Amino acid sequence: MTMLLVLSATFLALALLAVPVAIALGLSALLVVMIWGMPGFILAQKMVNGIDSFPLLAVPFFILAASVMNSGGITTRVVDLFTSLLGRVRGSSGVVNVGTNVFLAGISGSSVADASASGALLIPEMRKEGYSGAFAAALTAGAAVIGPIIPPSIPLVIYGVIAQVSITRLFVGAYIPGVLIAVALIVYVTNYARRHELPARGRPSWGVIGRQFRGSAWALSMPLLLVVGAKGGLFTVTELGAVLVLYAIFIGWIIHHEFRWRMFPAMLTDAGLQTANIMLVVAVSSFIAYLVVVHGIPRDIQTILHQANLSPVEFMLLVNVVFLVAGMFLDSTPATIILVPIFLPAAKSFGIDPTHFGLVIVLNLMIGLIHPPLGLNLLITQSISKVPMRDVIWASLPIVGIVLAVLLVITFVPQTVLWLPTVMGL
Repeated sequence: MTMLLVLSATFLALALLAVPVAIALGLSALLVVMIWGMPGFILAQKMVNGIDSFPLLAVPFFILAASVMNSGGITTRVVDLFTSLLGRVRGSSGVVNVGTNVFLAGISGSSVADASASGALLIPEMRKEGYSGAFAAALTAGAAVIGPIIPPSIPLVIYGVIAQVSITRLFVGAYIPGVLIAVALIVYVTNYARRHELPARGRPSWGVIGRQFRGSAWALSMPLLLVVGAKGGLFTVTELGAVLVLYAIFIGWIIHHEFRWRMFPAMLTDAGLQTANIMLVVAVSSFIAYLVVVHGIPRDIQTILHQANLSPVEFMLLVNVVFLVAGMFLDSTPATIILVPIFLPAAKSFGIDPTHFGLVIVLNLMIGLIHPPLGLNLLITQSISKVPMRDVIWASLPIVGIVLAVLLVITFVPQTVLWLPTVMGL
């Protein structure tokens, strides 16, 4: 226990000094190895074993697919189509923002990537339509939370690897929670537009809409690859990532004629750097998770919980609190790798389905992206909107409340997660 306290204190101290998560975790683990005289090969072995997983190969493909999609004109065409269809709705750009993030969620699997892409396109448009910069930034940050919920999802891949749960089942189970968040945000933004009497742009002719639909039809079909491929057994989740990359290149190069091969090396470099950072976090976190298991903490936690005579409902409330707090200070990857081995055995003993449990903890951790002190989505959208952070935080509070309400729904109504995988026979 002393070892883990030293490790935790060292990591928190480094994190407060703004040391990158991967480096902070690595230095903390190295300090533990040096102080307790552990063989160095254990650290190396557990780090290598932590990333020696076939499903994790999907991560760089999802990142690369998002880059290709943005450079190939796919995102712009989808935004134009949504804008035209919703032109008669008051403050339509806010609804378009949510819809665009739902679409991007079906491709990138990264909330931060979605916040960057949709923010650059839509925050200026929302401000032109009469939304405040703070509201536009907060809505974009909140809508981007849908990214890691609707598949493909990098956090769900990592959870599936750690918990040894079917990633396809996790992906399919995530659709309804993702849609619930989107619907709730659309209701909120339309009420906001009506209260503030924002204007409606007007809808273009059906001929214009038809041309825009034909131009974006290929892009709109991309999220269907997951459902068709998973149900038909055409490819695994890892293979899905490669298929998305090839399909995005096909659309951008052959259909839209906007993808340029000279840009591809830079995309590969960027995807490689992002993947390296994620994998370093996964590797070091795997060693920390090993220490947690070796010291019997999951067993001790399970014993304490049962001695406390908690009900499954009380246990899930406790899990929500723990992971919400973790999301305030930790990135989702180390939080998942370190905490899941502690709480998953207890969840199974309470009869909680691992797929349901996974969606609950991932959504908890994603909420950390839209509230301080981490709030990475807020940092990104605030930098785009160029308004004071305090205003963005204040505007984000109702959106955090909306996502928390959806979290409670999926926590205490497991069928919101489990119904679709059961219907699909997964």
